[in-house]
Amino acid sequence: MTNYLSFDPPYRDSNSSVSQLRMPERPLVQLPRGWLHHVSGPAFGQLKVRPGDSDLTAHGQGEPLGTRIIVHGRVTDSDGRPVRHSLIEIWQANAAGGYSDSLDVSGFPLDPNFIGAGRCLTDHDGHYRFVTIRPGPYPAFFRSTTHAWRASHIHFSLFGEAFDSRLVTQMYFEGDPLIRHDRMINAVPDERGQSRLIAQLDIDHSIAESFGPPRLHPTPDGVGGLVYPPPRTDPGVLTPRNPSALAYRFDIVLRGPGATPFESKA
Repeated sequence: MTNYLSFDPPYRDSNSSVSQLRMPERPLVQLPRGWLHHVSGPAFGQLKVRPGDSDLTAHGQGEPLGTRIIVHGRVTDSDGRPVRHSLIEIWQANAAGGYSDSLDVSGFPLDPNFIGAGRCLTDHDGHYRFVTIRPGPYPAFFRSTTHAWRASHIHFSLFGEAFDSRLVTQMYFEGDPLIRHDRMINAVPDERGQSRLIAQLDIDHSIAESFGPPRLHPTPDGVGGLVYPPPRTDPGVLTPRNPSALAYRFDIVLRGPGATPFESKA
């Protein structure tokens, strides 16, 4: 068996409560075959994946705040074969750095038009695609009593052939200066492994449209007056929203020497 250099962060990290919970303290127990329900692919029951589940910007009554982005890529095995029909779930903070989670104690504002979670299935060639908002950074408190900033990131969860096979990782953004200060990505012991967690800007798959729907309300002019939007006749007047989005490519390799570092494995 070939031994590959591991770029994964350590399972047990004194500064990470997540790693403390995932580190077994007792010997593993081998469950008898058939104890879990085995099927040929993920079983969603009544919660089937819908096409709209991959667009995190379309779940509210209006447009969420922040820069719309497209996150796409391909999931492959160690030999480059596509991982087909794999369930991918993502969750993230909103543009202000706040999570739609009752356990979030930051006090950062929530966006009523953004819940910060979505999912999709990889296609026959292993491709996936999400539309979302670029998440904001936020300060994190570590067990060493220090405070540090988390760089903008998106959490990824990938399921295998059944729900008892799951991989979790995080995606960061090319050019973010906070990456070098983020203690989570820097827990990956090698820069080559860290680079596999950084999505690359993909201008070719970005969408740039100058015109969108008209503003409905006036804006203040700075001296107490109101300025009403001028009449428009361009095609954007008839569109429900401006589709512009910056694209980022994030490919995921599950095993082998080019594997993406994972936060946890099950």
